[in-house]
Amino acid sequence: MNTSSCLIVERGTPFEKGEVIPLYSVPITLGRKGKEWEPNISFNNAFVSRQHASIYYENGQYYIKDLNSKHGTYLNEQFIEPNHSVPLKESDKISLAKDIIVLSFSSSNLEETLDLTVFALEERTNPSLEWKLDSLKQSLIVEGEPYTFSEKEYKCLEILFEKRQQFVSKEEVKKYVWPERVYSLGQIPDVSPEELNALIYRIRKKIHEGISVETIKGKGYILSIRL
Repeated sequence: MNTSSCLIVERGTPFEKGEVIPLYSVPITLGRKGKEWEPNISFNNAFVSRQHASIYYENGQYYIKDLNSKHGTYLNEQFIEPNHSVPLKESDKISLAKDIIVLSFSSSNLEETLDLTVFALEERTNPSLEWKLDSLKQSLIVEGEPYTFSEKEYKCLEILFEKRQQFVSKEEVKKYVWPERVYSLGQIPDVSPEELNALIYRIRKKIHEGISVETIKGKGYILSIRL
């Protein structure tokens, strides 16, 4: 089994767009959490069945199977018959309940997946959107409009903009934003996941709508300038 295979979220609360869900252990069930049931991958949407679909591995091949869901499972816009399995291949699009949930399947290793993600983001970049960083005022100026940030928020933006359209790991962000918390050579700063998540959340709330910070689940971030 290829342990680097994963699902990439295009749409599906509570996950953010661009999050990667590793398929470390199969079979897995996709669905909606109930009082006495919780699927392996759970989505917060009433149109998703509690046991909507399953992904499993057999004879060197991944498959997806609809579990007789109420609103259906689609693969590359083709309806999957209830309780019927179809093989998965690289970049296949999985849709639950008519595009309410949209996922992409990847059997590449994670670094290759990130490269593909960056390529897709570059295709959406708006070259005419004018922006600049002002370190003195700790602000981002987009189309002449200033957006002001705290010291840590601005430091985070600096490294994300420096590597815009590229993957930036959580460790890189911690080292750049919290250098004062390094107590020995080569150590990762002592920053909790809650602190890092709160920082990214505040940036997203303040930033221009044409700029997004996407999360690669458990790994890091990609800043993109959208159309």
